[in-house]
Amino acid sequence: MTSLLGSSFCQAMMMMTMKRERSAAILGLVFVCLTAVLPGSRGADVDVQAELQELRDMIRTLTKLTMVQQEFIEERIRSDGQSGIKQLRHDTEGTRTYYGSTHIDYSTAAIHDHSDYVRAVGMGETIAVMNGVEFRTRHNDYRLVRASTTSNDFLATEDLDFPPVPPEVTDKDSVQEQIAELREWFLAFHNQNDSHRNYHDYFRPVLCYMEGMWINDTDSEMTEPFPSDRHFLDASSWEDLMTKVRYMAYTGLKDNLENLAFLPRKIMSVSDDGHPHIAQWLYRILCHPIQGDLPTRYLRQREDWSYSYPRGRNQKSVLASRGARFQISEFEEDKFTDFSLLDELMQGIPGVDNTPSASLARGYAGDLYPGNSSGQEHTLQEGFYHRWYKFARKGAMGSAFAHVGFSDEPLFMAVTSQERVVPLAAESCNNNGRQCVSHSTRVTYAMPLEVIYLTPLLSWNPYNISYNETAGTSRQDSRDGSTDSLAFLGSDSETYYRTPVDFFSGGSVEADVADTVRATVKVLDSQNVVRDVTASGTRVILPAIEGQEIRLRYPVPPIHMEGSSVWKEVNVIKDYLTENGGDDDGDGD
Repeated sequence: MTSLLGSSFCQAMMMMTMKRERSAAILGLVFVCLTAVLPGSRGADVDVQAELQELRDMIRTLTKLTMVQQEFIEERIRSDGQSGIKQLRHDTEGTRTYYGSTHIDYSTAAIHDHSDYVRAVGMGETIAVMNGVEFRTRHNDYRLVRASTTSNDFLATEDLDFPPVPPEVTDKDSVQEQIAELREWFLAFHNQNDSHRNYHDYFRPVLCYMEGMWINDTDSEMTEPFPSDRHFLDASSWEDLMTKVRYMAYTGLKDNLENLAFLPRKIMSVSDDGHPHIAQWLYRILCHPIQGDLPTRYLRQREDWSYSYPRGRNQKSVLASRGARFQISEFEEDKFTDFSLLDELMQGIPGVDNTPSASLARGYAGDLYPGNSSGQEHTLQEGFYHRWYKFARKGAMGSAFAHVGFSDEPLFMAVTSQERVVPLAAESCNNNGRQCVSHSTRVTYAMPLEVIYLTPLLSWNPYNISYNETAGTSRQDSRDGSTDSLAFLGSDSETYYRTPVDFFSGGSVEADVADTVRATVKVLDSQNVVRDVTASGTRVILPAIEGQEIRLRYPVPPIHMEGSSVWKEVNVIKDYLTENGGDDDGDGD
C-alpha cells in the first residue's frame, strides 16, 4: 500500500515538475521516488545509484557538447570576417542587391542628429560582431560620457567635459561681434589653420567605441548597459528580452520604438556535477577624450561603392554626406603597418575597471610587453585596450610580436577584475607537462566607432539663457518654442537651444527622418526676452558657416565582412581600377 501511494504521489509530482521544465528538480525527484518505491535491498539501491550516476554523466556530457557547439559557431564567425558592424535594419531596396541597406543606408552605422539634446549622439540599430559574438543592438542614441575616473564600480561613467569658449569671443561687447569672432575659430578648425586662430584647446576630439563582455547571468536582475536620453532595453529580465526578440523574429515585426536587442547567452563552463554556468552578453558605447590634437587629415575617407554608385555620387559629394566612412590613419599612403596611431589612442582607454591596477594580467603566457616597445622596459598594461603585444621570447614562427585573437584586426582587449564579468580558466604547463599552473582571467572587448570633435557651441551662451538639467522644465505650460507666447522657458537637457540663428548662414545638412532638431525655436533668456536660437548639441555636419559645411562626426567603424578574403580581393579590384584610370569616384562614370 505504501509503495502504491508513494508511486502515485511521485507520478503526480514528476508530472508537475516536468511541466515547469526543471531538469535538476526532475533528476532529484527521480532519485527520491525510486529509492522510496523500489525494494530497499542493497542490490537495488546500488542499481539505482548507478543509473542516476549514468544520467548525471549523460547530462554533463550533453551540456559540454552544447558548450563546444556554441564555441564552434563563434569560431566560424571569427573566421568569416572580423569584429565590426555587419548590417543595419533594412530600410532601402531596389532592382539590384546593392540598393539595399548594408553597413550604410541613409548614413554610416545609422548615425543621425539629436543636437537638441545636450549630450545625445544619434545612432540607430546595428548588427555587430565582436570576437565572434554576433548580436543586435537596440536603437543606441548614446550619450557623451566616459568611463569613470573616480569610481571602480561596474559600468560607472561620468560626463565628458565640454570645451570652453575662447576668451577672444566672450570678451566681445555684443552678440553680433561674438558671432563674427567665433565663426573665425570654426573656419580655422575647418581649414586646420592654427595660425589664423589657435583652435586646439577649443575643438577637442573624442574617440567613441563599442565595448562588449560576458557577464554573470541573473534572471532577477537585468543590467541596462549604457545611458541614453531616448532609449532603453524594454524588458523586465534577460529572459523577457529574449522572449520578445524571438517573438519579433518569428512574426517579422519590429519594436516600433526600437528598444529591443538580441544579446545572446551561452554556457561558459560546466561544473564537475554537470551544472552549467550561463553567461549573458552585454555591450555599451562610451567616448574617451583624445589627449592632444587629432588632425582631420588623419581621418581618411573610405570608399563604399554600394552607397555611392546607386546614388550617383562621387567621393567628394559623399564626403559632404552622412554616408561617408573614415579610417584613422596617420599614413599618407597605403602600406603594411603594425602598431599605429589607432593603437596609441585605444591603449589610453581603460577596461571596465576604469582605473586598472598595474597587476592585471592574463598570466598564461607569462609577462607581455607593449607592441610599440623596443625591449622589456615595462610590461604591458593589460587593463587598457590593446591588440598588438610582445612576448618575452620568440615563438614557433620566429617572432615575439603578436596580435590579440587569431585574425581579427579591429579587435582590442582589456583584462578586468570586475566580478560581474565571467572568468575563464585554463592551465599552462612546462617541463613536459610536469609543472602546471591554473590561470583564471576576465576580459572585455572593444572596437572604435567614431571620432567626434566637441566644439565651443556646447558651452557658448551669448544670450545668457538659463539651463536646467531636468528634462522638460523648459516645456512647462505646453510651451513648444513656436511663437513668442509659447517660447521655451530657458533650456534643459532635452531642449538644448542656445546658439543664435544668425551664427549659421545655411539650414540643416541632409536632414534625416530620425533627427529631432528644429532649425529655429524661440526661447526666453534670463531677462525674459524672446530669442531666436538653434540647437547647440552635437551634429554630424554643421549648417554652413560662411559657405563652409563643417563635419564634426567621423564614423570609423570596422566592417565585419572586410575581414574576409573575398572582401579583401574586392578592395584590391577597387583600388586597382582607381589607380589605373578606371572609376575613381564610385559614381559609375
